[in-house]
Amino acid sequence: YMTEQEILKEFEILEMGSQFISNNFKGLQKKFGGRFIAIGNKEVVANADTFDDIKKILDAQKFDFSKTIVQFIPREGEIILY
Repeated sequence: YMTEQEILKEFEILEMGSQFISNNFKGLQKKFGGRFIAIGNKEVVANADTFDDIKKILDAQKFDFSKTIVQFIPREGEIILY
């Protein structure tokens, strides 16, 4: 089980990554539209065509996947519904 402090840290990482994507969305969309990106420490640390590929990149670079936000960035004009 995770401690309360670990859970709060994960929420903080999620919030930081989400905020980075929101604040930089247009630039990210121009550069990475149609791809998955991984955000770590308020920067793009990897990008790939598929989630599996980005996971392989993160594993190869020894990134802590639990401290990284992975998000698909749609192309300009695309709408993604969840």
